[in-house]
Formats: sequence, structure tokens, C-alpha cells
Amino acid sequence: MFRLNFNRKVIPFLLLLLSCNNSENNKLIIGNWNGAEWLIDGKPSGRNVHRTYFTFNDKGDYTYEYSGTKESGKYKVENDMLFTTPSNQQEIMVKITKLTKDSLIFDMNRSGQSESLTLIRK
Repeated sequence: MFRLNFNRKVIPFLLLLLSCNNSENNKLIIGNWNGAEWLIDGKPSGRNVHRTYFTFNDKGDYTYEYSGTKESGKYKVENDMLFTTPSNQQEIMVKITKLTKDSLIFDMNRSGQSESLTLIRK
């Protein structure tokens, strides 16, 4: 009986912790971000990372630009995952490995290759 009561108290606490992290990440991601480093399998990608830009607003809209290619759509943050849905396309998910007031790092997997994109707040 004690264990059941313990679980009833712990589960809401854990949900609160997860929602606080989610709420904080939702606030921190809002703004303009510029590419700083793009690695593929831990090595420089050779991509022009300094022409990579993301903008996330407080209404759930985002824009992305890379070397003249533009994309826009909706986004949501759930804990350490970013979900983007470009206009008229399928949802894409990337892992947020770091999100602070001035830096953002995505871990991605493109066709089996590990990629890491570091962005700095503009």
C-alpha cells in the first residue's frame, strides 16, 4: 500500500519536471540562430555553415535558410526533441543536445550518417 501512495506522489512530480524542461526549451529556442559548426561523423562537413540560419518565433513558426535554399513551416519542442513540419511536407525530428541562451546544437541522422549542427544566437 505504501508503494502505491509513493508512486502517486512521484509520477506528478516527474511530469512537472519534464514539463518545466519542455517549457524552458520552448522559451530558449525563440529567436534568430546562425550556423557556427557542421560536423558529419565528427569531422568538418565542408558545408558552408556560415550561410545557415534558423528563426523560431513564439507562435510556433520557423524559417530555415541554407545557401539560398529557404524553408518555412511549423515547429514544436518536446523535451530535448525539435519537430519541424515544412509547409506541405512531413514532420522532421532532430535531437537538441544543447540549448542555452546563446547556443543551440542539433544531432541529426541523415541516411545513417551522424551530423551535428551548432548554431549561435544572432
